[in-house]
Amino acid sequence: MKNKILVIFLVVTLFFIGLRNVNASDNLIRTETKDKVIFIKDENDSFSYSWTFVKDDYKKNEFDFDLGITFSSSKKQIEKLINDDIKAKYILFNYHGNLPSSARVKVPINDKFKDGDRLNLYYYNEDKNKIELVSSGIKAINGFATIEITHCSDYFLTLSIVKETEGENNNGIIIVGMIIVIVGLIGYTLMQNKK
Repeated sequence: MKNKILVIFLVVTLFFIGLRNVNASDNLIRTETKDKVIFIKDENDSFSYSWTFVKDDYKKNEFDFDLGITFSSSKKQIEKLINDDIKAKYILFNYHGNLPSSARVKVPINDKFKDGDRLNLYYYNEDKNKIELVSSGIKAINGFATIEITHCSDYFLTLSIVKETEGENNNGIIIVGMIIVIVGLIGYTLMQNKK
């Protein structure tokens, strides 16, 4: 009941601040205000998630795409790249590709995190089979987190810092090698100065 009231309140508020168009299709409400295009997913009379675009940017490149989101992991590739003890909220978009403009997507996180938590957003790069940090410090508020993206793919939110991987990590070997070269050059220089 509380979520139904929230959805009704949001739609009425948007109406009074400059609503241009509302249509509901498959429990999806599209609302246009003076400066924003907003899509709201309403499921079982409760707010599920929303998309917000800056209207002018969105209208320049507008095209239809699947706004659906799944919040459970079915990507074994991602799970292999992160530790089992990392608590993650998966955000898997039905559509994969660039968006008409940057978007703010408000997603539920109260099953994994509590209000006030500062979360990190990671993206799974399928081409490189790599986890990449997108942004950090995303605050959990009222059971939701708002992420900013420019393309859709597979993402996850976590409190943890995930070691970014791309094949094997050779950073330690490179650093040790550089130290050996520097020490060798210093030793050689000292030997040359004594002669």
